[in-house]
Amino acid sequence: MNVICRTLLAISIFAFGYFGIYRPLQLRWGATLDELRRTMPGDEIQAHPIFNSTRAITIAAPPEQIWPWLAQIGYRRAGWYGYDWIDNDAIPSSAKILPELQSPRPGESMPIWREIAYPIAVVEPNRYLVFESPNHYDSMALSLYPVSPNTTRLVWRIRLGSYRWNSKLVFGQLLTDLADFIAVRQALEGIKARAEGSYRATRLIYVELFSWLLMFFGFLLALLTLISRREWVGPFLLAILIGSNTVVCVLARPRLFADIIGVLVVALAVVALLRKPLHQAPKPVST
Repeated sequence: MNVICRTLLAISIFAFGYFGIYRPLQLRWGATLDELRRTMPGDEIQAHPIFNSTRAITIAAPPEQIWPWLAQIGYRRAGWYGYDWIDNDAIPSSAKILPELQSPRPGESMPIWREIAYPIAVVEPNRYLVFESPNHYDSMALSLYPVSPNTTRLVWRIRLGSYRWNSKLVFGQLLTDLADFIAVRQALEGIKARAEGSYRATRLIYVELFSWLLMFFGFLLALLTLISRREWVGPFLLAILIGSNTVVCVLARPRLFADIIGVLVVALAVVALLRKPLHQAPKPVST
């Protein structure tokens, strides 16, 4: 197989893994079919999104007990209740209600990340909080839907418009498409823990995150090896194995020891593959 065919095969593996498996599943993590179909406040901001995610989680608390955590959310405010070292400049997200941040108002600017802020578009206490990008192309809605007197569904929807490559916001859009699921899921779980009174600070989430990154880089390395080596069957099978393992670990989120074992297996497989010569020596021609 020549290098062009191997390159096309590598691209096909990546595209199918991302667009065919990972992306569709992460866009609807935790959400029911009814929640996916439900119209939410802010949907009208971007009627034709190229990125339309609806993630949800069940919280054992009434909306009134969850809302204060939503009201104060944001970069360098109460934080995102997730990966603070990454999305809040290493400032720990608040573990308590902050009275000074309990009155979000339409038009108020809410910082998303460094030099990126979304104005609040719509706010209804104990029900929903909607943000809109300054260019009016993107929206983010956090809504509370009571299931019983002490059970609520928190639904987090993000809708992005077409990429605008000449805008400084394009990096945020690309990052959202690739990795926001991991951050949003951790934020949902952080809100749930706080509202239920079960929050415990831990750094193990960063060990878990680092293990996923190692798996992903191992996947990319397997694809590069598939392109660069004449012997393609081994790299092909390795890319499928690592890619599948990465998707399962990120989406299913097994216990941490399973991630660590996965990383070790991937590392051993990659080392064994790289120890093979770059090009196989031509076989002698018999006379």
